[in-house]
Amino acid sequence: MPSNFAIVGVARRALGDEFAADMREGIVEFGGAEAGDPRLGEFVGRISYVPLNFDDPASYAGLNAELGRIARDKGIGGKRLYYLATAPEFFAGIIENLGAQGMAQLEQGKVAVVIEKPFGHDLDSARELNRQVNAVFHEDQVFRIDHYLGKETVQNILVFRFANGIFEPVWNRNYIDHVQITAAETLGIEGRGPFYEKAGALRDVVQNHVMELLSFVAMEPPSSFDADAVRREKVKVWRAIPPIPVLNAVRGQYGPGIVEGQRVIGYRDEDRVNPESGTETYAAVRLQIENWRWAGYRSICAPASGSGSVLRRSASSSSSLRC
Repeated sequence: MPSNFAIVGVARRALGDEFAADMREGIVEFGGAEAGDPRLGEFVGRISYVPLNFDDPASYAGLNAELGRIARDKGIGGKRLYYLATAPEFFAGIIENLGAQGMAQLEQGKVAVVIEKPFGHDLDSARELNRQVNAVFHEDQVFRIDHYLGKETVQNILVFRFANGIFEPVWNRNYIDHVQITAAETLGIEGRGPFYEKAGALRDVVQNHVMELLSFVAMEPPSSFDADAVRREKVKVWRAIPPIPVLNAVRGQYGPGIVEGQRVIGYRDEDRVNPESGTETYAAVRLQIENWRWAGYRSICAPASGSGSVLRRSASSSSSLRC
């Protein structure tokens, strides 16, 4: 980050100063900062909030004016980064409105957009979303991200593999019987009922988080650690996965139970969830990778992700790939 910057929260609710206060509380609770640290006060002083109706083009004109005012008042240059951590059904509309208000190609500075997962709900919708994004932003302005890759443990996988003279020589089918990848949680959907009813564990966790982890575990050494080189090796892994038989996949849903000593409700009792919902909160997938490193009589397996227990017996969240 540059030394001079501003962070503007944007959402539909009218939060005002409450947003900056919530950010301070979150940084102290989860970020390891001391409440009395003067740097924290300086940082929070750079945070403001603007309510926005995502579907109202006129609201974006007001947002653009407010961003310009903040930049002038704080002496900030013209660079902007739009981070879309909204529900996925709003991605295309937000991007279209940013373009309509001239907010995607500013004359005074570089602009970029970050789009959170899930990026579409299938191949066709992902391609259509790409088309809509590229109609407004140039490709070098666009970052499609999986926030799971920001975890320190995930980032350490590549170092553990490729900078480790002990493990890399045996990291193949001749010495590894199978691989299990599990992303397990002890929480439910945390009020995200409408989102989860549309996504489910497969789209929420498996096709992004778990498949990214799988690629890190199974990929060949990239020629460098820049984005393009790493992406090329990851794509090779995914292309080496043959179609997955139905019998190699399991879906489940958590019911009422006890987590960490506390009684918790089941998925169908969650707020804004269909009481007869068949949405999966748990998924497990067994797959193989048909390439030089992993193909043969031994199999590599990718367990899927999800929330809960296959037999609806607990409210924990679990994502895994297993053999």
